[in-house]
Amino acid sequence: MDVEELADAIGENVRRYRQALGWSQDALAQACGLSKGTIVAIEQQRSNPSVATLCALSESLGVGLQTLLERPSGPMMKVRHPADAVVLWSTPAGSRSTLLMGTDPPAAVEVWSWTIAPGEAFEGSAHPRGTTETIHVHEGTVEVTVAGRSCTLEPGDVMVFEAHEPHGYACAGEQPAAFAMWLVIGDEGELPGTFSHAEPLDG
Repeated sequence: MDVEELADAIGENVRRYRQALGWSQDALAQACGLSKGTIVAIEQQRSNPSVATLCALSESLGVGLQTLLERPSGPMMKVRHPADAVVLWSTPAGSRSTLLMGTDPPAAVEVWSWTIAPGEAFEGSAHPRGTTETIHVHEGTVEVTVAGRSCTLEPGDVMVFEAHEPHGYACAGEQPAAFAMWLVIGDEGELPGTFSHAEPLDG
């Protein structure tokens, strides 16, 4: 890789990893002690940064120096098998929420699988403004409540709602309710909330 190709790879990588963190050019400059003009020149592939500058960038971006120098091989591809999914909450009755996959900011999306046992419910706190949740019911009957308004979903139903108000899900039938949920996060944030009668898994 010649000098020009190396500058292209560095510029593309710096921009890509900065955006993945949801940082502006000003924020990255402040984090690594460089001027914004230096960041702009690197991302526009008009600069041949020193080793010290590259080390500061790699440390601030949380990637290895070698990663910063490699030409990206193509769009990010990530596969998670069922055994890799993380069950974050469960109840003795069988309710559980499983995080199947998530992406990094600024385009943060989480994919969840939910099962709620009869008589149980999940009460969620408000997410950052701009966050939406989309639910697709597979089995059973789900009652969704958003800011005090409720609706009932049957198998095959799909619902999307703004999640910056308190919201919750409940099993509204005699059989467990199972549904998929896509969480599109408006700003950086976690998924707060607690199951009724739920206990976190050990570890």
